Amino acid sequence: MASSLPLPLNPNSPQIPRHSSTPTSSTSSSSIRCLAVTLGVGIGVGLAVAPHLAKQRNWVAQSLRDVCAQRKRAPSYFWGPLACLSLATEVSQMEKTKTTVEPNTGVSFPSVFYETKQLAGVGVRKKSILGLKNINVYAFGVYVDENSLKEKLVDKYGKMSVTELKDSKEFYEDVIGNDLSLTVRLEIVYGKLSIGSVRSAFEESIGSRLQKFSGSQNKELLQRFTSQFKDDHKLPRGTKIHITRFPGHILQTKIDEKEVGSIQSQLLCRSLFDLYIGEDPLDKQAKEKIGVGLASLLSQ
Repeated sequence: MASSLPLPLNPNSPQIPRHSSTPTSSTSSSSIRCLAVTLGVGIGVGLAVAPHLAKQRNWVAQSLRDVCAQRKRAPSYFWGPLACLSLATEVSQMEKTKTTVEPNTGVSFPSVFYETKQLAGVGVRKKSILGLKNINVYAFGVYVDENSLKEKLVDKYGKMSVTELKDSKEFYEDVIGNDLSLTVRLEIVYGKLSIGSVRSAFEESIGSRLQKFSGSQNKELLQRFTSQFKDDHKLPRGTKIHITRFPGHILQTKIDEKEVGSIQSQLLCRSLFDLYIGEDPLDKQAKEKIGVGLASLLSQ
């Protein structure tokens, strides 16, 4: 069926030449070469970005077969760029849906959080009962904004190796003390945890760090933070608590994505994140993994 083109406003103006629906042998050969090069670049980029994705090669192979089949029904110049765009989109989506599992609890943490936050590492908060048994209270993941991390620390640490950084006390202190964007994501795994227990745990752990860093108890500041965990909040298994440092040393707390409070205090921010990557962390193995994650992001 012949296709129609809109008539030009000026009948004397030159007509746009129509393309034949059947390409010449030279055009077809050139198109195939362009298609192969274009797809090769797209596939190379995709595989370099996500070499760990086990199903990707099968997906790419199927995409190539689909592209070759579709090439017979449409102009060849159309399918090469479309295939690359589709492949890049697929790889991007796979990256966003990647997760890391905390091995002690089985809790999964997304590798990307709030669009820009990268997962540095995961761990677990355990509590001893009468000195006889340890229970898993919550799993946690520490996230960092890569741009914020580099902006604050790349000049000082950019040339150091991952091994050097993960063992550097000064590096952790700078991550904790600088006004860079950090989030700790907690997921409750102990089904009988009460909000009162959470308040008491933070009063003890953060209270001791406020004292350590400032030389005083800072009872008012501690009370402002712990009072965010009100009695009407229920904490069934699976509840998620997000505590984020925003620019200006503003510490925001959310329970299941509902904001329960924000406090501006460099001392409080430092004390909170010291729980996870400070000198005496809640999970020492997790601190090392988080350190490797932070150092790896900084060196990229």
